[in-house]
Amino acid sequence: MKTDTQRLIILTGAYDDHHLRTRSDEPPLCTSAGKRVMLYRAIAEAVGFAPILLSPQPRGRVNSVALPAVESHFGEFKQLFSPASGIRKVRFLVDIGRYIRHVHLNTRNGDTFIFDNYELIYVLAIYYCRLRGRSNRIIFDYEDGKHVIDRGYPKLISGLAEKIGRRLVQAAILATPSLGDRLPPEIPTVLIPGILRTDFTMNPAPASGLPINFLYSGSLDVERGVPLLIDFLNSSCVPANTIYHITGRGNYQEEFLRLMDRYPGKIYFHGSVSEEALAQIRSACHFGLNLQSSTDPISQVTYPSKTFDYLNAGIRVISTKAAGVEKVLGNAAIYLNFETVEGLADAVARACNSIRLGRETEMGATLHDYSFSGTVVRIKSVFEGAQVSAVSAAAM
Repeated sequence: MKTDTQRLIILTGAYDDHHLRTRSDEPPLCTSAGKRVMLYRAIAEAVGFAPILLSPQPRGRVNSVALPAVESHFGEFKQLFSPASGIRKVRFLVDIGRYIRHVHLNTRNGDTFIFDNYELIYVLAIYYCRLRGRSNRIIFDYEDGKHVIDRGYPKLISGLAEKIGRRLVQAAILATPSLGDRLPPEIPTVLIPGILRTDFTMNPAPASGLPINFLYSGSLDVERGVPLLIDFLNSSCVPANTIYHITGRGNYQEEFLRLMDRYPGKIYFHGSVSEEALAQIRSACHFGLNLQSSTDPISQVTYPSKTFDYLNAGIRVISTKAAGVEKVLGNAAIYLNFETVEGLADAVARACNSIRLGRETEMGATLHDYSFSGTVVRIKSVFEGAQVSAVSAAAM
């Protein structure tokens, strides 16, 4: 039961279009916003009250400017951003100090903290609250383990964050099963790679004679298999009467612009778009492509959340088997047998054939496991486990 003393605090760097519209220095689009807002809604339902988000200001891509502390919102949840320095050479350390103070001022003894990944800024903020005599239940939202494969200076920082952060964790939310191996075995965990809307319906199949639309949405980099997509679009294997939409930002933007010029009416590159614009593009598409490479180390530590974004938008999924996608989605997706141009062409052909014949993928088991209501039940269980861990730790 809710009491006036119960509060849930999420330490996260996530933000949505509402915050972006207040900024003139163009922070990058937060590609995980869709998944995060669904997760936070499930958490709110599980605990009985809404969380408050405490966030550092995202850095802009142009003009380093000082930013004041601001109150915003993420979906329907209150979000408070700490102030940020505009001086490039010192802002990393200054912003950490300001964020630690921000967390201390906006939290109190007895709050439950959820911290987002092994980021040093969140870990230090929690330790500072403990140093000031606070007692807080700590839940770890382990969205990805990219810090494991970082190089150079970032790897040292994230390695330190993991080393001291593991001691704080009393329960964990995992985005992919392999991340659980990096936690003590006694820690209660729940697997939430994504959450499915129970009211979603697949976008209708195209009328006879009209093209089938495919979407790739996300980072334009090697890890996500973008070179495979480019090779496929440049090949002779692309089926007739198909159209391809690409959204996102990354190293291959110029290549997609050239492809759009080379194949007008066949390939559309939209770049980085707002959530509203992305929703419009999704509504016109029938299949979403997830081409994350199984040979890239990132597939051992991250789950491609775009697979759930596609399904929640009514888009059927074509995917590689990297990062445990087949274990999560089961028969709810069409899979590449080989991560080659021919393998992608075969999967696209199977997808075209299935939608023309009215054959939908089997969503039953996936919907049961990862529906909103099912996720809420599992979150309740892990929060109860965290409470037991906290009591046990206090008794030692």
